[in-house]
Amino acid sequence: MADKADIPHIIPKFETFQLTRQLLWPLVILLLVLAGTSVVGSSLLLYNSLSASIDHQLDHAQKMVYRDLKNREMLLADLLVLLSLKPASIPTTELEAEARAYQPLLDLHLYDSRSKLSEPLRALSETVVQSKTGLRYITYDKRTDLYYLTLAAPAKPPRNALLMQFPINRRLLKLLAERYLCDFSLYSEEGRLMASSSDKGNPDLQLSEDQLARISKSNHLYTSKIEDVDYRSLYVPLPLGSDGILYLATSHSLDNLNGLLLTHSWRLLMTVILALALGAFIYYHRLKHALTPLKNLLETIHQVSRGNLSSRTELTDGNCLNELGNSFNLMLDQLETLIEKRLENEKNAVLTQETLKYNNHLKKKNLEIEKANILLKEQYEELTALFQVSRSLTAALDQNLLFEKIFSVFRESLHCDRIVLLLYQAGDESLEVIKTTGLDATTVKGLSFKLGEGISGMVAASMQPIYSPDLSTDDRNLSYKGRWVSSGSLLSMPMVLQGQLIGVLNIHHQQPDAFSPIAQQMAQAIADQAAISIENSRLYEKTRALSATDDLTGLANRRQFQDFLQREWTQARRYQDNFSLLMIDIDNFKAYNDIHGHLKGDIVLKKVAALLLQNTRGIDLVARFDGEEFVLLLPKANREGSLAVANKLCRCIENEYFAGMEASQPQKKLTISIGVASYPTDSTDIYELVNLADEALYQAKHQGRNCVVAWKRENSSLSNRENKQPSLPPT
Repeated sequence: MADKADIPHIIPKFETFQLTRQLLWPLVILLLVLAGTSVVGSSLLLYNSLSASIDHQLDHAQKMVYRDLKNREMLLADLLVLLSLKPASIPTTELEAEARAYQPLLDLHLYDSRSKLSEPLRALSETVVQSKTGLRYITYDKRTDLYYLTLAAPAKPPRNALLMQFPINRRLLKLLAERYLCDFSLYSEEGRLMASSSDKGNPDLQLSEDQLARISKSNHLYTSKIEDVDYRSLYVPLPLGSDGILYLATSHSLDNLNGLLLTHSWRLLMTVILALALGAFIYYHRLKHALTPLKNLLETIHQVSRGNLSSRTELTDGNCLNELGNSFNLMLDQLETLIEKRLENEKNAVLTQETLKYNNHLKKKNLEIEKANILLKEQYEELTALFQVSRSLTAALDQNLLFEKIFSVFRESLHCDRIVLLLYQAGDESLEVIKTTGLDATTVKGLSFKLGEGISGMVAASMQPIYSPDLSTDDRNLSYKGRWVSSGSLLSMPMVLQGQLIGVLNIHHQQPDAFSPIAQQMAQAIADQAAISIENSRLYEKTRALSATDDLTGLANRRQFQDFLQREWTQARRYQDNFSLLMIDIDNFKAYNDIHGHLKGDIVLKKVAALLLQNTRGIDLVARFDGEEFVLLLPKANREGSLAVANKLCRCIENEYFAGMEASQPQKKLTISIGVASYPTDSTDIYELVNLADEALYQAKHQGRNCVVAWKRENSSLSNRENKQPSLPPT
């Protein structure tokens, strides 16, 4: 064992300042790096958060603007309908003032069909008058270089149509900008700048084709302009009017964002620097205090070197370097620690295997979820297609247009080559080819199938679809009775409504087995919707026919007569032609009804109507005017020709036998009286012409009945009727 005097020479000198410096400087550098990283990362996170907030604000603003514009459009459409219902005696200028009072913030303009209109507005007015349906369009006025939202609605004569316009200009967008704290710009469907709420943000005068394509593809486009200031813009399509598409640009300045980021970065950096300086000072003094146990450890080493193996390091409570002293006291504990580490490693290995199994299970579940998503997507596309089909087919009432829409839907949905439509004829229980596409219509025109005959007949008989993957090997295929040799695959579907067969749709494809189960299901759903639309079209045609005829006689009613008279008057004015009116009344018909009753009177009316039809031309119109009165329109007939026709009709009725006429008629026979008026000989005004024919009829009654009287001006004083209103109200 060494002497105590030798200890200073054996044990090296301990320098705490050098060790402190080696421990302190790397930590300071590391903290500076972490501080810089924190400042940059925090700034980036704040920038991304604020950018997302601005994008959310832009998205919210454009949605609110869209809702605002659509609400204004609908409110103005309702207002225009209310204005169109007001009496024609109110001037259009007063209606315009009323509309402006209702919407004082909009520069509204109101016109009617009599106003001096531009060519687009004139065409829109004529379309509304003809269709009797309100329309909404985006129009462009070259004179003012402004776009307008134009609303049109049918109105009472003489206006016929009302048109309301308000410009899509800076005033409107500035109002929206003040409300939603953003700048707005509107572009036309071609990408041309229509109006902007402000020149800030430098709105593009013209959107490029690439911008329009990107907007149409994703329904939105975010852009940023960096010039003097940063600007963030959102471009979205904006549907206005019946079918107009505009593009709305919503912009917001990023100037405040950049200033906020700069202020935040400087403040955060200064805070971190101060915190590091204070921490380094505290850490230095704590480090010096923490290194005190090293001195005690060296002293213990000196004691051990002198042979004092029982010496132990003095431990200080709460010091992390106590472990170094404990290492001398707990050597045996190291073995136990090694065993524990080995067990922990085995446990980690088992846990790793379980994790791998769990990951594999997750992969399988993800594949199943992906398949389910694909199936849901297909079902969603199917429902979307059926919705579009339902909306498209229910809007068509004309059968030819309806058939074209049905074929168009099948071509777009199933990509089929040829389609054949067969309708069920209930009279002879057969299917008749009505319309085809993809093949010559004359090939199968007029072709019919009995129930159960061929694939189409079997589908009609069973009301169940039949799918033939390959017609070349199908014995049921009759190739349309040899008129057209079909190949590939065929999907034949019944059109059934409430258990009643409407028809059969045959869908052909050149490729064998071309229709998947989903396609078959979709095709049958479309066929069911087509059956409803065809039946609706039939009911519409039947209703329209009933509304134009008289229920008792089957003749044209007063409304249809008015339409024909208006049309004939227009043709006669254009081609300087003639036409005549015959006002016909059954003589002493009230006496016949009083004696024989109204049922037999109805039989007389039907028979007289039939005789009038049988003894006139095909181009002539016979209509029941009122009670026992009839009116006859003779196109291209002058006074002499119409008198000949009237005398012929008088003789025809006089020579006909009517049951009970001997007991009720003064002359023992049923007769008629006729008044004649001609255009343009007697009048060029159709309403006056009807009255003149009626006055001539009264003259015939006055002269003893069973005669024909043509209206003459010198004989008009024979009429004793005072203040007689026009027989034909204006249409």
